[in-house]
Formats: sequence, structure tokens, C-alpha cells
Amino acid sequence: MKGFHYDVDAGCPVGENRKFWAACGTDSLYPLLFTDSGERLLKRMQERGTCRYMRNHHTLSSLAKDGYPDAGGDVYSEDPEGRPIYHFEKANKIFKKYLEYGIKPVVELDFLPDALCRSVSRGGEEEGVYLNRSYPKDWNKWHGLLKAFVRNLSDTFGTEEIRSWYFEVWNEADGWPVEDWPQFHRMYDIFVDAVLSVDEKLRVGGPGSFRQDFLHDFLEHAARGRNHVTGARGTRVDFISYHIYGMSGSWLKEYPLVAPAVQRFTQELMWLSRLIGSYPELKDAEFHLNEWGVCSHYEKNARDYPALEIRNSEFSACFFVKLVDCIQQIRLRYGFEVTVLLYWGFCLEDDRKQIFAGNRDLMTWPHLPKPVLTAFEMMAKMGPELFQVEGARAGGPLGCMAAGGEGAYQLMLYHFEEYEQYAESASGSIFVRGLEDGVYQVCRMELSAGSHNAYRIWKSCGSPEFPEPDVLERMAAAAEPDWDSRQPAEVKEGVLSLQETLAPQTILLLWLEKTK
Repeated sequence: MKGFHYDVDAGCPVGENRKFWAACGTDSLYPLLFTDSGERLLKRMQERGTCRYMRNHHTLSSLAKDGYPDAGGDVYSEDPEGRPIYHFEKANKIFKKYLEYGIKPVVELDFLPDALCRSVSRGGEEEGVYLNRSYPKDWNKWHGLLKAFVRNLSDTFGTEEIRSWYFEVWNEADGWPVEDWPQFHRMYDIFVDAVLSVDEKLRVGGPGSFRQDFLHDFLEHAARGRNHVTGARGTRVDFISYHIYGMSGSWLKEYPLVAPAVQRFTQELMWLSRLIGSYPELKDAEFHLNEWGVCSHYEKNARDYPALEIRNSEFSACFFVKLVDCIQQIRLRYGFEVTVLLYWGFCLEDDRKQIFAGNRDLMTWPHLPKPVLTAFEMMAKMGPELFQVEGARAGGPLGCMAAGGEGAYQLMLYHFEEYEQYAESASGSIFVRGLEDGVYQVCRMELSAGSHNAYRIWKSCGSPEFPEPDVLERMAAAAEPDWDSRQPAEVKEGVLSLQETLAPQTILLLWLEKTK
């Protein structure tokens, strides 16, 4: 059996717990928000504190996708003489829904309305999404649309409110031909000019890419290139956005088998910190990882690709917790901060009435949290201040995070090896120092194959397509982040000693609070 030991110093805060991970989005978010499934998930996220920002594609364009005939913003058309006609009511309704549930929008100003496309073809595939994803045929009309749309948001929601939003130029223009990349730079400059013409304090950024060479090219232009609007050097960037997935969905049937790993994220983040750091002109820009998941191709399912069971199981939950720990340690140790970590998934399979389909969703049918959402809700219980932890560093099979606030302390431990899912258990000790002497209540909650896991209960009952009511009741109870046990423990000389055993693919949350 593996061993571990962690020393937590409750008297040594190391930084703010910024909850950068509390964000999500998906392609067909517009129609999903107004379904029963979407409303339930929005309400749950508001109650549990698991979503601060949301992002979606197709803010400006038309879209028929995922069985929804009208999934885009549809903001623009033209009269017979070619004069612009704006239709902002639908988009406004969407952002009102965000705000109703305490969520701030990441306003992705894409894709092209048909009337501004050089071709109305939906040709061009990127991660299974078909869209009008090229530059416009009329730059002046594009600038006018962006300016009018943002002005509408200011008039509808108030300038002060939209200053707390993020405005993003586009999504994954990496798929453009390399010879068209300069056209994207032009698009960015026009986007910045249009948005900031409404209010200079709005936050603008991009490029929302997944390739380092594309990002490098963009940063070079933004920092040192000639601005296509002003003619001056450089263009304002308030945040830099990028996408990473644990693996590509294109590799699911290829050999040798490829498994998603947190190390792919941490390694790429360290390279990105070097790349961005080489541009002192951009030193004040935030960094957003505003699409992530264990595997791309959200629409692929576990029936056709059995490896995608990981998007149903505790694997995704453990992956999330380990990733958050690693990203926090990169900030604390190396000074490179991820301001927003946005999970690309929502409730598509719930709305389709497909139970544990293996899509990259937070909720499955019928309105059941997947283990990854349960992990989000456990993470939300961590307090506002982080504390020093000594022991095995983040990134290995074992990890520990410590937080607290308002007289309580939280420890989140995990045992997760991406390539050794059935490894031996780990047993060890945790010493929490710097506490006041007295009696504490220790609350314990475990997410594993055998605990707080709706998916494993469903599997144990034969994976029914339509579970019986008693099975659904058990699954719903398992998905709730309730405490498994509450026990008293005495602190002497400022130290609380705990002993724990963690099976593989386990998350353990401990809550410590003095009772007398």
C-alpha cells in the first residue's frame, strides 16, 4: 500500500482561493438555457456556487445544430438595398438569463451572419462544429454590427454591468488557412476598435485558440504589429484566451491508445507562460483557459466509443480536482495565473433524455449530476483563503489542498493516476498545525467508485435506459455532496492529526470546525 504524509499550516495563508474554475459553456447553449434541463442546471449552479462565467459560440450567427433548428443569435440581416437590419432581442434574452442566475457572460463575438459571409456555406470542420468561420466580405458592415451590438448591451444592461463581462473576438480561428491568419489580425483590431468605441473600460481579448503557433502569431501582432485601424503599433489585449483538452476525440479508435493526462495541461501552461512572458507589452493581460475537458468532440458518446466512459465516471471528477490543484500551484510557485478555467459542457444529454451517454456534460438525464459536477460542488465548499501544504507536490498520484475562512478549514485530498486506474490504495496521515486547542467536528465526504457516484450505481443496476424510481432515488442521493460522517476530534498544542486511506480515483473532502 502506498503511503503519504501532509503537513498543513492553518496559520500560514499563501493566497486567495479565487475559484477560477467556476465557469462552463457549450456550443448549443442558447436553446439549452430555456429547457427544463437548462433551467434546473442553472438553478443548481447558482445554489451551489459552481458557475461565475458562461461562454457560448454563435452569438451573432445562425445555427442549426444538436437537433435545435435555431441555436444561434441571429442578430443581422439586410434589406433589399443591402442596408443592415439588427435583431438583438434574442441575444439580450440570453444574457438576461445569465444574469438572473448570477452568471457573467464571456461574450464571444462570432460567427458571421449569412449576409456578411463571402459564402453562406457551412463548410469547414473544427472539432465537429460546422460554421461560418471566415472573415467578412464587408469590413465596414462588420465593424458597424459589432459596435451596434455592444452599444445595445450597454443600453440594455448598463455600462457599469457590462464592464464586468469579457468580450472575446472569435473562437478557434486556428482552423483558418495559414495565409488567412493576417485577416484574423485585422478582424481583432476592428473588434477592439468597435467594442472600445462604446466604452474604453470594457474588457477585450482573444484569440480563443488551441495552437501555440497561432497564438504566437497573434501575440506578435497584438504586441508589436501595425494596427489595421489606427496604424499605430500594437492592439489592446486585456485577456489572452486559449483551449486545452486532455486528448483529441479523433484518437479514440487509434492505437497505441492515448489517455488524457493532467500533465498535458500543466506542461502546456508552463510553455505558454514563457511565450506570453516574452511579450512585456502584454504583462497586464489575464490568461483564460476558456475551453477544457478530458476529451474533445463533446458530441461523441460512450456507446460508439467505450473509452468515453471517463466522461461519465469518477475519472473526470478526479481529473478536475487534480487540474485545479496543479493550476493553483503554478500560480503560487511560478506566478502564472489562470484567471478563468471554463469547462466546455452543460446538459445536452439530459435534454435529449439520454442517460450517461458519455457526452462532455455536467448533468445527465433525468436531471442527474455526473460525478464531475459533484466534484465542482465539493470544490465550491473550499473557503476563501488557501493555506500552506507540505508533502507530495501537485501533479503526482496524490495531492492535498487546504483552504479556510470564517473559523472553518477544508482539506481536499485526491488519489488519481490517469494511467493506473486500478492501482493499490494509499494510506497516510495529515497533520493540521496552527489551530486553537479544543474539540473540533470533522466532517468527511468521499467521491469514488463506491461513494457519491450516480454513474456507478446506474452501472451496478445493469445500466438501464429507463431506471426504476427506486434506482433514480438512489442515484440522485448519491450525486448530492452531503457529508458521509461527522466525528469529534481533539486539538492539543495546536495540532490535529488525521489518518486516511484513499482508494484509486478518490476525492476526499474534510471540513474542520471548532465546536468548543
